[in-house]
Amino acid sequence: IKMLRRINIAFFVYVIVLGLWIIAIIVKLKFNGLILDLDFGLYHPDGALYTTRALDWSGYTETEAAQIVSNWYNINSLKYNQTIPKDLYYANHHLYPEYSTRILYPLFSIPFVKLIGVPGMLVVPALSLLVLMIVVAKIGLVLEKPLITIVVIFLLSGSPTVLRWMLANTTDALLAGIFSLAAYCLFMGIKNRTYFWLINILIISSALTRFSLLFWLVISLVLKFFRLNTKALYIALLSVCVAIPALLSHQSNSFLAVEGNKPFLEKLVLFPFYLMRITFYEFGQLFVLDKILFLMCVGSICFSIKHFHKVSSKYLLMMFAAGLLMGALNGNIGVNFRYQLPVLVFICWSLIDNASPKFENYVKLNKIN
Repeated sequence: IKMLRRINIAFFVYVIVLGLWIIAIIVKLKFNGLILDLDFGLYHPDGALYTTRALDWSGYTETEAAQIVSNWYNINSLKYNQTIPKDLYYANHHLYPEYSTRILYPLFSIPFVKLIGVPGMLVVPALSLLVLMIVVAKIGLVLEKPLITIVVIFLLSGSPTVLRWMLANTTDALLAGIFSLAAYCLFMGIKNRTYFWLINILIISSALTRFSLLFWLVISLVLKFFRLNTKALYIALLSVCVAIPALLSHQSNSFLAVEGNKPFLEKLVLFPFYLMRITFYEFGQLFVLDKILFLMCVGSICFSIKHFHKVSSKYLLMMFAAGLLMGALNGNIGVNFRYQLPVLVFICWSLIDNASPKFENYVKLNKIN
């Protein structure tokens, strides 16, 4: 009877997850545009590069792919709508060398692009959002907190920032999906050989999506804290090795690119100031644009500091630090949590794990009475 009850609860939670996911997609497709001159649309400038590549790999010539993408962007993009095909040629666009290792997103998008054209680039991000929501649901069910899990997923699906980046034609959503699976492996315990080898696949996958070395390094630090020294060292070494091609492909001025061609040592001195500015602006921008995610971030951080002894707390704080460092490395101010998206699943894990069980028990008692 207890097993059947758990199955029924799980089924109920997953139905809600599916419903919220469908609603989120419909809302984003119907309501997207500019908010305070920020692009909350479906098609972003760097997405044009991934789309061109996906079309190229789908069988079009580079010229044909660039023409299709240029035409589409000039009609459907909110800001990047004055392009010419030559802008998107591999030899002309200055970002292609840096993006050369980011092959997974356009590769996964090929069947969808073949099926429905340029809008097919939105399928992988949408599926990545579903993966994130399912992982959060699974973690909550294992922790036997289905009600608070539903609340957290509802808040997640209602976040404008989450919908902005998780339903757009960029690599950010796929990276968040990959780290969602990584969080599940860490939650279940990588002492289990299956989860440990799955982590290996995810490390390689993330390197083929976008630069994410710092996230894996802080994960290895947490594992070292738990005295899983061999696994921690292995993950650190593997993540560094697979990140080498991306590091080599980055332009020499990628570090604090906003400071242009200033000497490296000068940029190094400026870095702490950028880290403080990024932290202030990220939270400030969330407070203005997305109070839902702002409260989730602040709540998860406060809970994690208070209950630092918990595994979820350690991962959340370390991953948050890595996300802010990633933003500071670039130096762009006010990118609306884009570089911190891999932290989303850890925010949800922390909130569910650290939430008081009184709410669940209160509902159960009222149901019995």
